[in-house]
Amino acid sequence: MAEQQKPPASTLLGPAHTTGTPEGEERKKKEGKEAGRKDTGATGKAKRPAGKSTARSSTGVNPKEPVDPTSPNLPPP
Repeated sequence: MAEQQKPPASTLLGPAHTTGTPEGEERKKKEGKEAGRKDTGATGKAKRPAGKSTARSSTGVNPKEPVDPTSPNLPPP
């Protein structure tokens, strides 16, 4: 007797996106950039978007920038 084949597990999990939940790209277009982030242009051969962040992107509670403006922003781990 031949063994029945089961469908792949990936088809049993359902859709990857829940209807009514905004995707990241849609949210950025609608609400704008997150606080503390800025674009710096593109980088590399592929011209991928590049950017920088400030202390504001790491915390919303009393963010403080580095004392020396030339020092890098080191967000908490």
